[in-house]
Amino acid sequence: MPVISEFSIRDRRILTLMVFVAFVVGYGASQLTHTLPFARKALGLTEGGMNWVFAATRLASLLGLLFMLFADRRGRRLPFLVAFAMMPIGNLLTAIAPEPFTFTLAQSITRIAVIAVAGLAIVILAEELSPGVRALGIGLYALAGAAGSGIGLALLPIADRSEYSYRVLFAFTGLGLLALPILMRFLTESRAFRQYQRNVTFRAALKAGLGRHFWPLAAIAFLVAVFSSPATAFVMERLVDDLEWETGTARFLLMVFSGLGTAGVVIGGRMADVIGRKRTTLMAMLTGAVGGVAFYTQDSGWILAPAVFLATMGLGMLTPAIAAHRSELFPTRVRATAAGWITNVAIGGSITGFVIGALVVDNLGLSKTITALAGGLLIAMLLVSRLPETRGMDLVRARAGRSRATTPASQTAPASSPPEPTTPPTDPSPVAVPPQEPPQ
Repeated sequence: MPVISEFSIRDRRILTLMVFVAFVVGYGASQLTHTLPFARKALGLTEGGMNWVFAATRLASLLGLLFMLFADRRGRRLPFLVAFAMMPIGNLLTAIAPEPFTFTLAQSITRIAVIAVAGLAIVILAEELSPGVRALGIGLYALAGAAGSGIGLALLPIADRSEYSYRVLFAFTGLGLLALPILMRFLTESRAFRQYQRNVTFRAALKAGLGRHFWPLAAIAFLVAVFSSPATAFVMERLVDDLEWETGTARFLLMVFSGLGTAGVVIGGRMADVIGRKRTTLMAMLTGAVGGVAFYTQDSGWILAPAVFLATMGLGMLTPAIAAHRSELFPTRVRATAAGWITNVAIGGSITGFVIGALVVDNLGLSKTITALAGGLLIAMLLVSRLPETRGMDLVRARAGRSRATTPASQTAPASSPPEPTTPPTDPSPVAVPPQEPPQ
């Protein structure tokens, strides 16, 4: 594992800010899943009805793409700050929502913000971090998000005190607004971003050659989300309602074994920087699929515990590997837009998974439904194997497409000589305005 000296001062600065963001967003984004058994009963919904709530919030979160489009035209910083502020506001509104419709509306605001923050944070990290630690840095960002989620899980006993006390956990997210002045003071614009004189539509970029990477990545995102979104959302429901575990016992299992599994974000990040994005992604998908299916098909705690560990480990390894890979396959000009569209396709996968669940779970049961959804991961793994490797790509030096793409060296270059730069596909319109000039 690397030592802290491998991170430059710039790396440490952006990581400090984004780790802070990830913790707040990780807590706020996880509350709907953690409190699901309590919120569902308080709102008078069945498991099928709660699937519709999840599907509706995912549908609304497609609007997060607007933040990504703005980021490619006017910069990453402003839409990122706005999206971050929206997230705690959405959860504060959730805390006072009296019935299913307003609950769903408030959580839709939260989901739009979470999607926008997550997508922009990955773009900012990819453009700011040094190539040799890019995936690892994204992994540390994901680890901070997992820590925020873990704090939410640790506070879950509050939701068990009364029928409506789950609202307190949503309200706690409002404390995240205290981080906004810090971000406004210290977060600067990405050094890779350039303000262009003429906008290029994403459709034109796809026709210029980016489609050969976009469509496989979009399909991968869709298939992974079809399985992972329902599988993740109904973990507490599986333990508390299906298996009739005590809330405290279920919480202990998840805190310990999912906590251990979160090491996957660091392990996966380091592996992606050392052995490559593709190999790490394939290993992550296989690990996550085995763990996820085992969790929903087995009843013994002796199997459920390692299943939770493997599922969390796989998802953790996948996060930095696929995020770095996605960022490196597109030029700066359309990087955020591409990420936004791929995220929206993933949201479509989430919606599809929840709609399928809403239609069949009350008849087939939770276990068979989730297991059936796992089949798409086999196709996703095949698509990953067909993507080019991008380990070692310098996104700042490559932003104008000045050099041709090269295969990363098999060995790490000495510290005294920077790694050989590689470039994503040629920018469809590389005429840019210097960053210090105001937007046109």
